[in-house]
Amino acid sequence: MNQAVEFLKVFIPLFIVIDPFGSLVLFTSMTYNFNESEKLRATKDAVFYGGIILVMFALAGEYIIYFFGISIEALEMAGGIILLLMAVEMIMEGNRPKSSGSEFVDYDIGIVPFATPMLAGPGAISLVIILMKGPIIERIFTLISIAIIFVMVYIFFKWSSIVSKFIGAKVMKAISRIFGLLLAGFAIQYFIDAIIALSILK
Repeated sequence: MNQAVEFLKVFIPLFIVIDPFGSLVLFTSMTYNFNESEKLRATKDAVFYGGIILVMFALAGEYIIYFFGISIEALEMAGGIILLLMAVEMIMEGNRPKSSGSEFVDYDIGIVPFATPMLAGPGAISLVIILMKGPIIERIFTLISIAIIFVMVYIFFKWSSIVSKFIGAKVMKAISRIFGLLLAGFAIQYFIDAIIALSILK
């Protein structure tokens, strides 16, 4: 039971920041004129490249930031700010941030903007690096969570028309707004954790 709780502490923030529901809304609107093979290609590109980016930063992100002289606490603060900005926009728009690149409408949209910066954007990258600073079990949970979430993204995107009709656009926007509120809480918590780690607060 305790392990399940620890897993959810990793899985839920990742699920919220990647936000398959919000991504599905944009994927549906941006691929409405695609045939099935084009939509499948975009789906595979989004899942493969987005997953590779997050796994790469999960495994090597800590070394990358140390190479550039960035502390974990600084990343937590920066990541917290990025997540908070994303959360505010999700709450206001009921969708993924428009700055994620909705102006790209071509047959490589699976890579840009869906793989990055939507699924594997600054917020998700910062979060996986922060999560991977924990004990080994938390690192394993992070990698498992990435895999599960991207399997869900693949299912959502592949059957986007069916899922959208079943859930409904209004419901997905409502879910994204709720996720935005939760994400804001996680963002502020990461910022507080960084301040405490720097001994600014006791």
